[in-house]
Amino acid sequence: MRLAVTLALASLCAVSSNCYADALELPSSSGPQTAPAAGDSLTLGAGLAYVPEYAGSKKSRVVPLPYLERTFNNGFFLSTMRGAGFQTSVSGVGLSAALAYGGARADHKRNVFDGSDALKGMGDIEGAAQAVLAASYQVGTVGLSLSTTQNLAHRDHGATYSLGASMPLYTTASDQVGLSASTEYADKKHMQTYFGVTAAQSATSGYKAYTAKSGFTNVTMGVNWNHVLDKNWSVHSAAGFSHLTGDAADSPLTKRKTTPMLMTGIAYKF
Repeated sequence: MRLAVTLALASLCAVSSNCYADALELPSSSGPQTAPAAGDSLTLGAGLAYVPEYAGSKKSRVVPLPYLERTFNNGFFLSTMRGAGFQTSVSGVGLSAALAYGGARADHKRNVFDGSDALKGMGDIEGAAQAVLAASYQVGTVGLSLSTTQNLAHRDHGATYSLGASMPLYTTASDQVGLSASTEYADKKHMQTYFGVTAAQSATSGYKAYTAKSGFTNVTMGVNWNHVLDKNWSVHSAAGFSHLTGDAADSPLTKRKTTPMLMTGIAYKF
């Protein structure tokens, strides 16, 4: 479930690494946030997201989105979405490095929020500590970003590389509507972990054996709307889709190549 939620937020909120941040004047980019913080701040939020059970799943589910973000004047941050890290800006280029956790996938439905019975026999994928490095640059009204997620504990889970672009469509004192697009490239280890089927997995799951090669995994597009209620409260919503490509799309685990995703939430900035 964690992977599905991460993919959904990356797809829908590429204008900023999370929809909560935009209207709260937190750092923004089309990938993980990289601009320096405006100052010490604490933001709490909660919302709901409609996301696939796993990348390529036929079924989707509604999951809760608790949110906490603490930023500091010196550039350090703590976040339920971004992990713990540091962000700065050098000659107009936003840079960030963070330690996060993610990548878990259950091969059975553990509860209404986690796992998928469509993966029975595939075995669980354990979550792992991840290093997330990102850079962003603004060209006029268009924001560009490049990021990579490297697994630290489970090196066999591989790595991904994302390229994103975003632009505002409508902006007022209280509202911001943005359009974003992104694509992700994964190495062979990552592709085989999440989209491949080994001979042993084939015997226990019934899926045909499949070797997934490195390549682009998806293309995503999203529109998000951030509305400021007052100096503390704001509402954030997004809608979009993710389309699997290459070996990810051809995997026997993929039941649906294109999946819609929705999210909405409310945040309070202290």
